Parts: sequence; structure tokens; C-alpha cells
Amino acid sequence: MKKLRSFWLPCLFALVLTACANNPPSYLPKGTTPIVNVEAQIAQHIRVEAKPKLLTVTNQTPNNINVWYKLFWYDKDGVTQTFDANDKTQWLNFWLAPQAKTEWHLTPPTVESVNYRVYLRGNR
Repeated sequence: MKKLRSFWLPCLFALVLTACANNPPSYLPKGTTPIVNVEAQIAQHIRVEAKPKLLTVTNQTPNNINVWYKLFWYDKDGVTQTFDANDKTQWLNFWLAPQAKTEWHLTPPTVESVNYRVYLRGNR
């Protein structure tokens, strides 16, 4: 019994150390591919093309559309970057005429900014 205990005790200790050494998964955005979130109510009416420094939104309907959006920049570690440290980004909006498209040439707020996330929704 004593031999069995002396075998399992180091194994248990090694298992605990291994569990402590693992890094938990990060849910922060990483990489340089823009992240696009479009609410279901408007998703079928617009087409979005997101490139690292260019965002294009196209109205695919025969009607005017009021699109609301928020845009956030991130650094390589997924930390939000802003032009102003006190920035409390509000929802902004723009109108798209039937079948029209708008292009935004995006300027990162800091030299560390490598990626962005844009949220798009319809009028509420």
C-alpha cells in the first residue's frame, strides 16, 4: 500500500501542476481579419465587405435603408484602441439609397491598431 501511495502522490502532483500551467482560452479578437456583426433584421438587405483598411456596405433593396453602426479598433492582443481615452462610442447612422453602396477608407486610431470590429443594425 505504501508503494502505491508513493507512486500516485507524485502523479497527482504532476497533474495539478499541468492543469495550472495551461493557459485559458482567450476570447479577445486577434489577427488582422476585420470582424463584422450584422443584426438579423438588416442582414438580408445589405452586403458588407470588410478589408483591413476599407469597409464597403451595399444596399441590396429597392428602398432607402437607415443603417446604424459602431466601429472599434483593436491592437494585436485584442485590446480596444481609441483616438481618445474617454471615448464612449455611440451608435452612428447613415442612409443608403436603393442599390447604392458606401465605402469607408478607415484610419486606425493608433499605430498599434491592427484590426477592427463593426456592428451593423437597422433602425429601431
